[in-house]
Amino acid sequence: MDYPADISNSRADGALTIIWRDGTRQQWPHALLRAHCKCTHCSAQRFLAVAPVTAPAALRVEQLRMIGNYGLQLVFSDGHERGIYPWSYLRSLTADAQSGYRNHVGRISAA
Repeated sequence: MDYPADISNSRADGALTIIWRDGTRQQWPHALLRAHCKCTHCSAQRFLAVAPVTAPAALRVEQLRMIGNYGLQLVFSDGHERGIYPWSYLRSLTADAQSGYRNHVGRISAA
């Protein structure tokens, strides 16, 4: 399993950055992480397509909680703190997910 070498959370920039042991650097907007929450409720909403899981751009990660060697629990400024983000899941959130998220936000802004 791949583990991070460094984790930083910038509330000012609204971004979580992980540098992996192999030197790969990934950065995610806080709102994207909230929209991709792994908790049962958010996963069910995505699966059932009841409503898209969205988050305002102003949303912030207020706290990071290490969950052993497994991953992170993120505490968001909207009070949501159920999701645990395994390292493998964070590693899989690529530029494609970010691009899709930006397109989604652009459609909301244009409406």
